[in-house]
Amino acid sequence: MGTFVEVKVASPEWSRARLAKAADGAIDYARELEKKFSGFDPESEVNALNLAKTLVVSPELFELVEKAKLVSAATGGEFDVTVAPILKLDGFYGSMPKRLLNAIPDTFGGVDWNNIILKPEDSRVILINNAWMDLSGIAKGYIVDKMAGYLVERGVQDIMINAGGDIYCGSKNKELPWKVGIRNPGSNGVVLALSLKDMAVATSGDYENILFDRGAGEEITHIINPATDEALKMAYSSVTVIASTCTIADALATGMMAMGRADAIVLADSLKGVFIVSVECSGGRDNIAYSSGAERFVSPPVVRTVS
Repeated sequence: MGTFVEVKVASPEWSRARLAKAADGAIDYARELEKKFSGFDPESEVNALNLAKTLVVSPELFELVEKAKLVSAATGGEFDVTVAPILKLDGFYGSMPKRLLNAIPDTFGGVDWNNIILKPEDSRVILINNAWMDLSGIAKGYIVDKMAGYLVERGVQDIMINAGGDIYCGSKNKELPWKVGIRNPGSNGVVLALSLKDMAVATSGDYENILFDRGAGEEITHIINPATDEALKMAYSSVTVIASTCTIADALATGMMAMGRADAIVLADSLKGVFIVSVECSGGRDNIAYSSGAERFVSPPVVRTVS
């Protein structure tokens, strides 16, 4: 999916060779899933669906689209996998094969996630009104979860999987948590660290995957606000979501960036087992805000919320 994947595994009972074989198996599994979900692969299953508009799909693709619709509903449409025409218009598909790029509609026309119809009785997905899906805002998180499940099923509990910042932290030495840094927006530094065990974390920031809009004279991000049909402008900010699965953390991080800090915190407080850390960098200072309960994951623990 256009990013690196790092797998860390440990077990006092297993040899290095056995652990390496398990990690390699998880990577191979990720490649299989990438072939289903990649928006840049003309032969991927999601693009077969995009072109056919109705297709009986694999259990994995059906499950992923189902979860995407759930997050869309929870965010009031701020997370939306049908924004491909906007990404095309803004120039974020520059490396996409031309025959695939030309098939994506040139206009958005208000087509949103409600134009994805699921038929559980035969695992069919139907796209109406010429909708086109881009799963990049949720697929990496889903693949991380599946890799973690692959390893746990084979008896490896001490795991950490990182797919370009979408991270699942399993056990570590059976007791200790993993430490995950939150990047200072716009720099390579770390603004704070999280201590996590058997949880997932994903960060969405407006400082990555940037294009310069010559017409507007501004730097724009790959994060689309479906309410305005426009890409967010770069403002050196990020939202980090902590959740039980990386699928949910990944998708919520994207949607919460689009909706803004205040609404994101309200949403996080309404969702069981979801916590966020919002970072905004202005005038050389970091302004950090937390949803209820998020401070307990910060290492060392935060005494008070900075907002």
